[in-house]
Amino acid sequence: MIKTITLPGMQPRRRVIETTGTHVIIGVEPPLFLGLPEQRLALTTEQYARYCIWLARGGMVQDLFPELSVSQREIILSGLGNDDFHRLAGGDE
Repeated sequence: MIKTITLPGMQPRRRVIETTGTHVIIGVEPPLFLGLPEQRLALTTEQYARYCIWLARGGMVQDLFPELSVSQREIILSGLGNDDFHRLAGGDE
């Protein structure tokens, strides 16, 4: 079994912001050292169940959430919004 080492401040912080009867709004803040704002994403209750499975067991986000856009999946993974990702990655190239 592979052991994962977690360094403080290097992981996104995740929280549930609000729940309705049909959706759960999650907040994902990028790693603290980036100094970027929290991103919010509304998931259906069925998507949220898969999100909880992903948090517990991992897996490929694109396999668990094929219906989400690339930008939405990036928010789940890293907390980076589309503009933040392109600024850090150096644009579209």
